[in-house]
Amino acid sequence: MVLQNQGDDMQYFKLVVVLLILTVFSANAQQKVKTKLSRKVPKVSLAINGGFGYVLSSANGEGTDFKSSYNTPAGHVFDAKNLGMQQGYGIGVTAKFVVSKNKKLSVTGTTGYNLFYNSQDQGMNRTRWNIINLGAGVEYNFTPKQKESLFIGADLNYNLMFGAWQSNVVYPDGYKSNIYTKFRPASRFGMSVTTGMQFKMNKRADFFVALKGVWVNLIPKQNYYTNEPYSTYMNDSGNSNGIELNGRKEVIYIQVIAGVNLPLRY
Repeated sequence: MVLQNQGDDMQYFKLVVVLLILTVFSANAQQKVKTKLSRKVPKVSLAINGGFGYVLSSANGEGTDFKSSYNTPAGHVFDAKNLGMQQGYGIGVTAKFVVSKNKKLSVTGTTGYNLFYNSQDQGMNRTRWNIINLGAGVEYNFTPKQKESLFIGADLNYNLMFGAWQSNVVYPDGYKSNIYTKFRPASRFGMSVTTGMQFKMNKRADFFVALKGVWVNLIPKQNYYTNEPYSTYMNDSGNSNGIELNGRKEVIYIQVIAGVNLPLRY
């Protein structure tokens, strides 16, 4: 368990290092680019984006990894090593409010939806996870008055996570069937870090691309039994409520996003 937790920490470190390197590289490139200072910076704007994400952490797994113990004295418990998550898509909306005189610093409010899925064996083993988030944070734009500008941001997020896992079952007589297990909604708090570039399109909109690292379930991590058939909890703690599992399930993903930024008030 200690080795697995050390591996998770190393994955976090690598993700942060990648984001920092991209930020530093982009900042150096930004200093070398001279553009005409003709961009008017809005005081309030709305960013709309979509993106592709991939799970990097211990939540990543195969569709065949489902495991649950049904005959424990306290009820049945989901005890797989991962959540069977892999890739997915998401959409998001961010409101930005400039708070500094030099127009570089903004406070932000974000909401979004992400769907992660995994399918194997012609759909016999598959997962589907939904994440709805609300967040608040800050964004720093290095050169907001230029036509091309680098920005970085950070958010604290509330995440509502729920899903389902269809698993293939082979009985002793060779008959194959499926068990469809639903995961009850779980509330978790996390964070995200973003770095990207914004390009002025016209007076009505800007286009941006960004790389985003998201930690979904930093706190709290919890395990529960359930007596309801084909319904369970995500059980992401290594040891909680008397249920000791083989390590934590960390939901961390990296996302490539693109979108438009619409000025609302100057």
